[in-house]
This record gives sequence, structure tokens and C-alpha cells, in this order.
Amino acid sequence: MSAERGTLVVVDGVNGAAVRAAARAENAAAPGTRRGGVSVWDASGVFEDLALADPGAGAPSARTLLLLYAADLAFRLRWEIRPTLAEGRTVVAASYVATAVAFGRAAGLPRAWLNDLFAFAVRPDKAHYVDAPPARAVADRSGFIEFAHDRLAARPSGPTRRQLIDRARTYMQPPGGRRLSRS
Repeated sequence: MSAERGTLVVVDGVNGAAVRAAARAENAAAPGTRRGGVSVWDASGVFEDLALADPGAGAPSARTLLLLYAADLAFRLRWEIRPTLAEGRTVVAASYVATAVAFGRAAGLPRAWLNDLFAFAVRPDKAHYVDAPPARAVADRSGFIEFAHDRLAARPSGPTRRQLIDRARTYMQPPGGRRLSRS
């Protein structure tokens, strides 16, 4: 084990396929001996279980989805991210906190609640935002925001899918992050 802490690179965005592609590119750019891999959302399988849940269970609220995301991120930190950093390697997280916060803000949740919810997260060394429009085909929707909106409890006065994703994109730019444009 190296005494040197590794590097945490995060890649956030509304288009899951574009985020994963950018994360793979970031991982490939790390020196071979320091390359630690890509940690993707739903590593715990909680969202896969939610997708398979009986429709009678009802649709979750935005707050519930974010609590589940926080639990999944805690799992990723415990089993994937922190051990890789402790080995002195680079790990790329696709998606991370900025994606979840952008979804929460777009859904109307208070910034203070979101900041408290994700206060446990390791601060990234580098942050990137993939500025790509959401996937059009349902089969291509692999990002958290895409998943969350597709399962969000319908509210008569709530935003449409497009409105929610457009709002999330406005909240997405991470502080000090670099914008990666993808079409």
C-alpha cells in the first residue's frame, strides 16, 4: 500500500451514457500503475431493485430517490472509492454528488437539505461536467437523473421530463469543475 492518497476524479451530467464514456476516458488517461477504475452509480443494486419493484409499491418521491442515492454513494465510498484512494490510485466516479444535487434542486428540494445529505462525501480532486443533452431513447437512459425522472412520483403541478432535465442542467456545473462538451 502506498502512503500517498490517490486521486478522486468525478464526472457528472444528465446523460448517463455520455458520463460513463467520459469517465472511461478519464480512467484511461490515468497512469497505468495508478489507474484504479470507474465507480458507477447503483453499485449497491438498490436502484436495480427499485426498477424491478412491483408497481403496487408506488412511485418514489424525489426526496426518497435522493436518500437512496446517498445510501448507494455511501456503499460506493466504503467498498470502491476509499479503498482505491488508500492504495494511492486514481478512481473516477460517474456520477457523483453534483448530479444528485442538480436533480434535487431541479425537483425543488432545498439546497441546505441537499448539502447536509451529501456532507459525508469525499471531496473530489478533479470535477468534470459532461454537457450533453439527455438520451432520447428509453433504452439509452442510463444516468441517475434519467432514471429518477422516469420513476418519480407524478405531481400534477410538477415539471415535465424535459423541464426537470433542463433545470438539472442549469444546476449541474460543479464548483471549480471543467465542462466537457459532448453531443
